[in-house]
Amino acid sequence: MKVFIDGFHQLRIESYNYIESIVLRDLKAQFVRSDDHMQFFVTDQPMCLHTDDQIIINGRPYPLEIGLVTLTKEFEAKFRYDGILGAEYHPTDTTFRLFSPVAKAVSLVLEGIEYPMSYEEPIWFKTVLGDHDGKPYHYLVRLVDTFVKVKDPYTMACSTQDSYVIDWSKTIPILPSPIKLKRYVDAVIYEGHVRDLSIHLDVESKGVFEGLIEHSKNLKGSVLSHIKKLGMTHLQLLPVFDFEGVDDLNKDTLYNWGYNPSQFFAIEGWYSKHPDDPYDRINSFKKVINYAHRIGLGINMDVVYNHVYQHKTFPFDQIVPGYFYRHNSLHKMTDASYCGNDIETRNYMVRKLIIDSLMHFAQHFQMDGFRFDLMGLMDIDTMLEIERKLKSVNPSIMLYGEGWNMPTEVPAKMRSNMSNQAQFTGYAHFNDFFRNTMKGELHGSGIGYTMGNRHQSNRAMDALIGSPHLFSSPNQSINYVECHDNLTYYDKMLLSCGFEDSKFKYCQDLANHMIAIAQGIPFYHAGQEFYRSKKGVENSYNSPDLINQIIWNVKEPAVQQLKRLLKIRKRFALYRQTTYSQAVSVQKEGNLLIYTLESQKDILYHYIKNQQGIEKLPLMNGKLIFPSQKALIDDGHIFVDQPGIYIIQIKK
Repeated sequence: MKVFIDGFHQLRIESYNYIESIVLRDLKAQFVRSDDHMQFFVTDQPMCLHTDDQIIINGRPYPLEIGLVTLTKEFEAKFRYDGILGAEYHPTDTTFRLFSPVAKAVSLVLEGIEYPMSYEEPIWFKTVLGDHDGKPYHYLVRLVDTFVKVKDPYTMACSTQDSYVIDWSKTIPILPSPIKLKRYVDAVIYEGHVRDLSIHLDVESKGVFEGLIEHSKNLKGSVLSHIKKLGMTHLQLLPVFDFEGVDDLNKDTLYNWGYNPSQFFAIEGWYSKHPDDPYDRINSFKKVINYAHRIGLGINMDVVYNHVYQHKTFPFDQIVPGYFYRHNSLHKMTDASYCGNDIETRNYMVRKLIIDSLMHFAQHFQMDGFRFDLMGLMDIDTMLEIERKLKSVNPSIMLYGEGWNMPTEVPAKMRSNMSNQAQFTGYAHFNDFFRNTMKGELHGSGIGYTMGNRHQSNRAMDALIGSPHLFSSPNQSINYVECHDNLTYYDKMLLSCGFEDSKFKYCQDLANHMIAIAQGIPFYHAGQEFYRSKKGVENSYNSPDLINQIIWNVKEPAVQQLKRLLKIRKRFALYRQTTYSQAVSVQKEGNLLIYTLESQKDILYHYIKNQQGIEKLPLMNGKLIFPSQKALIDDGHIFVDQPGIYIIQIKK
């Protein structure tokens, strides 16, 4: 026989036996109905979730387990807390706080010594006198009749085994971010994975944080300085908070992108030289951020709040079962993330954990932006509260994510996807319309505009002006053709053609240059500028270094060309419109697209060619300021024979 609390007044008893009597304190229980082997009763008074742990049925005692009560609206509304959670350190004492209104008893274990905690709805707390800097800790939580070892979901410092109390004043001081971004369209984002960026490079600290800031003879500087000199304003790092799927100590044995979140406040040890030193994890990441800020490069953080790696090992299910995860009408956990444990962002304390995590990184690490993985699974109210909180501490912070329209229990009008972009305009979205138009559909061998598909010309015109059919402003459109997932652009061309062709480079140059001139926010995947291939692997999330490593080829002429074009983008504000205005227009003329930007001082004509063959373009007494490929100027005309973008500036 099993007995569950399904509501403050509701009991569910799993048994075929006839229930003659129920004794639970002085409560009276009345039979309501039965469903096969399940029998349902209601009590005349509410049950006390943090004390009622045993019930007597037909004269025999049984454990009283937590059932569906944590999924109810009544539970969510009753148990809310706005204060500090986790370990709050002071030199004279440390206070520990844990949210668990259903635990019957909780003990803190600090450096092996057990301290019973006190309950004050809805948290458990304990203040331990003394200086506890550098001490490991965990909790012992009893939900029914057994104590279970539980990590602190608010762990801010950890080793491979434990959570740690630390004195933040002993970590490397973080420099205030110098990045002042008034409009997202002023940003150019470069995406990279910490290990990929340096594992094949001539630096000492390969594959870890320090590898990003050490001098490389190949790059004639560090990874970060190279990215900055390329013309990027922000480096977006794949997840760096603690994740599973790797071996922090034996770093070469496993590989992972990091979308397996384990601890939302702690830094990943795989990227630390000394993962069992909680200070080293924090300080090594701070070194990267400080270096970036000294050279004027922003650091954006890829965050994953739509699911966790394993719900059974993530602490929340061991302190408030079920509450952290989204369920359907049958009380089954939903799987819109394809990980089987979608996070219920609408619940007050779940939303608080997400916002507290973001504020932690915004304040302690001076992050310049956050990219939200599978943002469409989160609810708009959460996103608006995130924006309000983060912009209050950093008005220049970037907020953007994957606004895919995915099936979820959140009502359609409240999903954080592109269809609802007008409700949360402070966020930008990865523009899959732009990607599919320029590159071709993700799956299959179809080709996009930049591979020579003229049938995509009309779509390309819309993409160039900022996709007005999708967004309220170009400020919301992240324009890209490749990122960490799906095929790289070069591998997509290999799939589409079935063989390698020297003409591929012209196509990829065209795609890279379309990103640079289009209205919206340019986004580049690391290595895209020199035709990175991952040997045809589409989803390389756990592939070895042989697939994921970046083999830097900075001497490739295309690198300098992209650098040159990004300087032009920065020079002319015409590329960075935040409204859909008459200053921007595009039209078809024969085999060409003519993209025109006009201000009071200049007219910029862009002749866009996606086919091979000679074209004669009028110079119109202007100046050719950028040719994607070689161009011959003769008798007031420009002659080109390769796909590309050819920009003519006319001063008024």
